[in-house]
Amino acid sequence: MDRAIEHPTFKVPILTWWKGIYDHVFVALHPFYRVRAEDAGPAGAPPAYEDRLGWDRRPKDFDDAIKARGESVSWDEVHRSVAPEEPRELVHRAIWLLSCVGLRPRANVALQERILDHCERQSLYMPFDDFMPPNLEPAIGRFLKGFGATSVTAWDEFRSYSTEIPLSDFDAARPSNRLPEGQTGSGVYGLHLPDPGVLLTWEFDCAQALVALSDFALRQCRPEEFFEGWYVDETTYSDVFNPRDFFLREA
Repeated sequence: MDRAIEHPTFKVPILTWWKGIYDHVFVALHPFYRVRAEDAGPAGAPPAYEDRLGWDRRPKDFDDAIKARGESVSWDEVHRSVAPEEPRELVHRAIWLLSCVGLRPRANVALQERILDHCERQSLYMPFDDFMPPNLEPAIGRFLKGFGATSVTAWDEFRSYSTEIPLSDFDAARPSNRLPEGQTGSGVYGLHLPDPGVLLTWEFDCAQALVALSDFALRQCRPEEFFEGWYVDETTYSDVFNPRDFFLREA
C-alpha cells in the first residue's frame, strides 16, 4: 500500500496515517452551488439562475454546465442564513448527511428540513458527494498551479488506474474531468503531485476533499486561500463529520 496516494483508513487519525509523508491536512468542503442561466439578461441586471433539476432530468452534459456556470456558496453562508444559533458541528453533520444519504434522525431532521427549504428558495444544490465535484475544479486548478505544476496525476477510487491531466483542463471553460477507465466509475478520487508533496483525496459518501501537504508544499501555496475548510489536528479521523467517539467504538 502506498500511503502517499491512499485515502486514510478510519481506524487511525489522519495525521497518524500520513506520518512521515505529509505534515499538514486541510479539509476542503465541497461548496453548495447554483447554476447561472446562459442568458444573463441585460447588463447590470441581477444574476438569473437555472431551475434546479432532479437526477432524472439532468442532461448528460450537466457536470460541464456546473463547472462552466456554477456559482459556489459556502457552508458558512448557509449556516448563517439557516441556523446561526446552532453549533457549526451540528450544521455540518446535517449538511454532510443530506448530501450523501438524505434525512437522518441523528443529524436533527428539523434542521435538515430547514436547510432543504433554504436551498429550494435560493436555487441551491446540495454539495456534491463522493468524488471531485465539477464546481470545485477551477479552484483546484488554481491551487495546483501555485506549486508551479502544469499537470497532475489523477487516480480512481481504489488507485487501480491513473493518468496525467493538464492543469489547463481544470479551467471553467473545459469539460469536467473524468476517468472512464476507472475501476468503480469515472470519478476522480485522487490528485497527486509527488514533488513538492501534495495529495487531494476523496472517498465514498464524502462531501469534502482532504488536502495533504508536506511542510515544503505548504510554504509554497496554502489551501485556505482557495477552499473553505480547516486544518485537522492529531485527533481528527478521515470521516471528519462524525464525533470522535464514533471512531473509538469502531476501532
